Amino acid sequence: MSLDGLTQRQKEVALLIASGRTCKEIARALGIHFQTVMKHRENLYRRLGIRSALSLALLIREAGKD
Repeated sequence: MSLDGLTQRQKEVALLIASGRTCKEIARALGIHFQTVMKHRENLYRRLGIRSALSLALLIREAGKD
């Protein structure tokens, strides 16, 4: 699965999730509401067919090898 179909904001959130940041930390860093981060995470997981931050980190790592 590729990250190419994601918006710039989704990619930002994905990278922060994969780096181990909490949703609260991501919201603060990006200047958006906590619930917005939660929705981005939910959409990312569904769109990429994953269920965890670890899976997201592995997917990003694999995408970076290309």
